[in-house]
Amino acid sequence: MSIRDLFFSKRLITRCARHLLLIFSMISLFTWVACSRGEGSIALPQVLRTVSINAFFFFAYAYLATYWLIPRILFKKRYTLFAILIIASGLIISWFKLTVSDFLFYDAIANESYSGGKGFTFPDIIVNTKDMTFIVAVFALLKFSRDNYLIKSRSAKSEEQRLEAELKILGYQLDPHIIFNNFNNLYSISITRPELLSSTIKKFKLVLEYLFVEKKDAKVSLKKELNMIENYIGLELLRFGERLQVNYEISGNPESLKIAPLLLYPFVENCFEHGPGMDTDASWIDIKIEIIQSRLRLRVANSTPHNIYLSDGSQKGGLENIVSRLEILYPDEYRLTISENPGSYNVNLQLNLI
Repeated sequence: MSIRDLFFSKRLITRCARHLLLIFSMISLFTWVACSRGEGSIALPQVLRTVSINAFFFFAYAYLATYWLIPRILFKKRYTLFAILIIASGLIISWFKLTVSDFLFYDAIANESYSGGKGFTFPDIIVNTKDMTFIVAVFALLKFSRDNYLIKSRSAKSEEQRLEAELKILGYQLDPHIIFNNFNNLYSISITRPELLSSTIKKFKLVLEYLFVEKKDAKVSLKKELNMIENYIGLELLRFGERLQVNYEISGNPESLKIAPLLLYPFVENCFEHGPGMDTDASWIDIKIEIIQSRLRLRVANSTPHNIYLSDGSQKGGLENIVSRLEILYPDEYRLTISENPGSYNVNLQLNLI
């Protein structure tokens, strides 16, 4: 059994061991204090017996307060009733404790409260109740600190599972879309330019390999992501031919950096789908990637059909999934701006690849 299991496990045997350890520790502490104050005048067995008797009442008060009064009354904001019950139960338990105790406990560690065997008064009960609140405070602090930790741990785990499930859903939405577009490319090339089919299939094979192999990892080499983009651009250039002009520039060193797979690709694909894919006239696409240490900047722009401006937001809508992935994977680590002007559509992404 690990230390963590001892303090946080919900198994019955572990919970019993945890409580016994606490009780034993407190009895040992007070026995040591009593023996120290008694300066050896009282035998250890007698001190241990008396402290154990007192501990029974101390912990009875602690368990009553921690497991019943606090969660059932205080947490329900019934403050007056809680104050009455916590004081009343403390006084009653103190009376029982003083009735069966031989006062050795007080004689050893709190001589000012010792009655000398002459019985006890109401002030003695009040003093004893005050002393017992120390155990209640320690007990409640340990229990609710532990409970708070478990709640936060479960919350963090649930959030992690939710984000993981959301990412999988986004991935399932993305894959068919990418594959369908690339098959369209192959079909188009096989009809219009069959002599290029062999090289196109080779590029397509590399794209599919990235989709089904590399994508399984949480992070991939930035260089592999950029290679994927280059292969995709090659496929689209074969598809659109001379009517499309593409400017693709990379500056900086991507070798040591990693990125979530298929994070940059959708921005590039979006340019081809909503730019030359919707315009039968001559089109252009400008893609610039700048890498400075761990920061990446992606700027993509594409021409839009002359007769369509601010059409229906379809190009921006095509990026909804990737924006969701950015929010999940890189919260507070990215800045994305999208603008649409007459004849062009522009995306600027700044990303810190921590």
